[in-house]
Amino acid sequence: MNKRQRYQLGMSAYNAGRYSEAIEHLRLLAAVEGHDAKAVLSRFYLGQAHYRLAVSLFEQRRFQDATIYFQAAASINPLGGGFARFLTACYVGTGRLDLAIRELETLLPRDPDDSDVRIRLALAQYKQSQPVAAMATLREGVRRQPDDAELNYQLGVLLAADDDLVEAERQFEMTLRLDPSHAGAYERLAQCCGVNHRHERALRYLEKAHHLDPSNTRVALQLSVLAQSPTTSGTLPAVDWRPGPCPHTATRLDTEAIEQLGNVIIQEPDFVEAFLALPVTEQDGEIFSDLAAILEQALARHPEYADLHHHCGEIYRRLGRGLDAIAHAERAVQINPQYVKALILLAELYGQTERYHDAVHRLEQAVRAGADYPDVHYLIGEFCKNGRHLDRARQAYQRALDLNTDYQAAREALAMLPA
Repeated sequence: MNKRQRYQLGMSAYNAGRYSEAIEHLRLLAAVEGHDAKAVLSRFYLGQAHYRLAVSLFEQRRFQDATIYFQAAASINPLGGGFARFLTACYVGTGRLDLAIRELETLLPRDPDDSDVRIRLALAQYKQSQPVAAMATLREGVRRQPDDAELNYQLGVLLAADDDLVEAERQFEMTLRLDPSHAGAYERLAQCCGVNHRHERALRYLEKAHHLDPSNTRVALQLSVLAQSPTTSGTLPAVDWRPGPCPHTATRLDTEAIEQLGNVIIQEPDFVEAFLALPVTEQDGEIFSDLAAILEQALARHPEYADLHHHCGEIYRRLGRGLDAIAHAERAVQINPQYVKALILLAELYGQTERYHDAVHRLEQAVRAGADYPDVHYLIGEFCKNGRHLDRARQAYQRALDLNTDYQAAREALAMLPA
């Protein structure tokens, strides 16, 4: 069994709810390191399969077995949630921390109240083994902006990491006063309570965190562990594994992920093509809808980038949204009339809507731009044949054969034309 077949079988098993089977197929593909698209998607759906199997076991009150699968899910995708969030963890933040710190230290004095820059600087400092500098960066931010929930939260995270749990709890409580929908603050409060053996309160905080961010596998794992604790026996978690009515935190995180991935796509033109090369599966709607949202976000900042429009056209074609695909392909060609891939895409899309004359015109334009390829001439022949221009079709098939004498499809098409 090759990797392509294993991928398709794993995804089909996942779609059918056969999660144990999906895990068996996908775990081998997921072991590949790096940003290979098949491996990335296999890791994502492997994590989803572990999570869904864990939920099923939890609902059967098989808490020990559930915990094993929650642990596996959390190790792959701690925040859970959508594909965009997972991709962000894979692709974003792999740069050198020393360079990031230098850049952020230059940016922050220009706008000391830019909390996003301040938090990124503090986290980079902490990861670079500068905890004192990181703490000072966040304390200064809280002093300047005491009503900023995220600054209070991140300061609490660093305090907890420094074992100052009393002050950390105060910061998390302040975070919730400022933003009652902050799932991360509830989770961190639960951890503080757990360390101090206040298990019942920890359970209540985790229930609230799960309600606000129901796909967070790390929270689910902690709920499963607490369900087995003798200190909470008789007080099992009140957990609804379906998406809750208040997914504010998850939505915010996915929006941020899409913005970050838009920057990745601008810098890495092969990003989208790697996913488009994957075989078709039942999960395409979820995967490519996220990719479309990421591309649209990038285009909002750079509408003049022809390659972004081309990629967006390819994604919408994969989703079956032909009119949207045509609009983006046409825009790519308007920006760059010599863009061969966009011209061929546009021709194929026109052909699907029986605009054969327009399709041939675009392919001829591609040939003049350098795409004097057998496949392009074969397509010209196909569209001319469908448009009843048989002499022109004959010329196109013959040109394909002149370029590649072994082109069997062109030879057969030429032979089928009436004399």
